[in-house]
Amino acid sequence: MIKMKNYSRFAWAFLAYNFYVILGGAYVRATGSGAGCGEHWPLCNGVVVPNFSTFHTIIEYTHRVSSGIVGIGSIILLVWAFKVTKKKDPIRISAIIAFCFVVFEALLGAGLVIFGLVANNSSYFRAIVMSLHLVATFILIASISLTAAWSSGFKFNKFNMQTKKFLPVSLIIVGMFVVGMSGAITALGDTLFRPNSVGEGVINEIINPSHFLMSLRIYHPIFAVIVAIYTVFTAWSLTNKNSSSIQKKLTFSITGIFILQIFIGFINIALLAPVWMQIIHLLIADIAWIFCVLFCSQALSEEISVEKSIQHA
Repeated sequence: MIKMKNYSRFAWAFLAYNFYVILGGAYVRATGSGAGCGEHWPLCNGVVVPNFSTFHTIIEYTHRVSSGIVGIGSIILLVWAFKVTKKKDPIRISAIIAFCFVVFEALLGAGLVIFGLVANNSSYFRAIVMSLHLVATFILIASISLTAAWSSGFKFNKFNMQTKKFLPVSLIIVGMFVVGMSGAITALGDTLFRPNSVGEGVINEIINPSHFLMSLRIYHPIFAVIVAIYTVFTAWSLTNKNSSSIQKKLTFSITGIFILQIFIGFINIALLAPVWMQIIHLLIADIAWIFCVLFCSQALSEEISVEKSIQHA
């Protein structure tokens, strides 16, 4: 028990550190520092320790070092999981997934640099890779959060796709992916084509778009509001007086975090997406995603537990 408790603490700390690295990556994108090390990877400007003569080099190199620490942490998370769990244990499986996606994220990051999909690149390919990057990041922190939660005593049962909760829960996850990807593209557009006023050229960009990154800005807030309403409504509909205290707390947390996120999102638009507000917006989005993942896991596990108790009765 002591070993598992220590493992749980490490998993939660590792999750928190990943938030820092994710926000650091957003800062790299928002400041156009992605080319700070040239088209070299894993080296920076062809050397292990570069000349820190430019701001962009400092930012990019710092992010690479912090990302390298994530790699080390994922190995520790994985090896430790094998020491404290048995074969096919969900904690071990989620730790394996986390490690795989750390490697995948590293390869995506390398691809962005090597193929020049950084700085002022505004191609369709970069938008696609950024969206893929976001999905991979979501899966990574979801697997770490589940590793931490399950090792902390959160309920787990093997998911059954035939349960009545599976479809609404799945739609929450899919909806969050859609909002996340549209948000990543919108953030890229705000970085490369900074608006000069609120709603600048919205109608014109829809009718006669000058660049796809500018015309897509209008859709992210719409997706965000729709998914937020659906998620909050679904969370409350799947929670009742017989639900666990954990699920009830997650339902309240989801409600609060989505209200806060929508509010911050519109402030971000009103302030013309300054870097610091983009970082806050992303942080709240990641926290909302974790709440959704933990809620979905808990909701599915509770339903399966009820079904098993009925069958045994």
